[in-house]
Amino acid sequence: MARADSPRPFLFLKTGEKFATQEIAGPTVAGFTAYVGEKVAGTTNAFEPRVMNDPVKAAEYCSKSKVVLGIVTPGFYLTYAKALGMDPLLETKRVGVKEERFVLVGPKDMPSDLARLNGKTIATPLAGEQWYVISVVLQSKLGEEIRLKPTMDVEGAVFDLAEGGKNAADAVLLETGAWDLFKDDPDSGGKLKVLCQSDELPRDLVVVFGPASGTLNIDKVKQLLKDMSGSEAGQKVLRSIQVESFTDINRAGLSAAEKLFHGK
Repeated sequence: MARADSPRPFLFLKTGEKFATQEIAGPTVAGFTAYVGEKVAGTTNAFEPRVMNDPVKAAEYCSKSKVVLGIVTPGFYLTYAKALGMDPLLETKRVGVKEERFVLVGPKDMPSDLARLNGKTIATPLAGEQWYVISVVLQSKLGEEIRLKPTMDVEGAVFDLAEGGKNAADAVLLETGAWDLFKDDPDSGGKLKVLCQSDELPRDLVVVFGPASGTLNIDKVKQLLKDMSGSEAGQKVLRSIQVESFTDINRAGLSAAEKLFHGK
């Protein structure tokens, strides 16, 4: 049984991100949790980071471990908020990302009638958050019978689509920033087109897991995270995890996503 002063799990989930593993990103994220722990609890060992890229495994981990805080995708939050007792504290503004949006890309000769994609296969890093993709990202414009093909290699998925590869999906759903890297490439972008672009989506969220939060001073944690971008030391730690700042949640945007997700 864990002692009361044992490090408490801090979940970092980035669905479908190949580098978001404990082995690769754990040591870097530990610098962030050490900074927060020292400021909030007076010890760099207050929190233990757990980096994951599979939302189902992350949910299983949260249900078995006393996870107290997390930085998670909006799809994970909407799917498991009630089951895991999550409350959102702040949103995460990523370095170099003005707005969180996804684009659906297909071959140049593909019809622009999105209804004709019903039943087709779409490769995306967000395949593990299927209902979020269908209801919020795509707003059910393609129907509910699409098949999501998980990929952690978006570049490879786009290349296969452009070249008509044997195992290519019918379309690829990727972040607009990732598509910007391809669209002017004559070897790939010249053979593809954007079929649709999502509305602005909620950012990743800092959440507290109510059942396990215990004596943690949530207000102190929230203020510390918001203040990090205002100090040189804090900025250095944030840059290491590709975060520009933690800001107040866009409640209207999150509420709109909740309504789409729950069909209200």
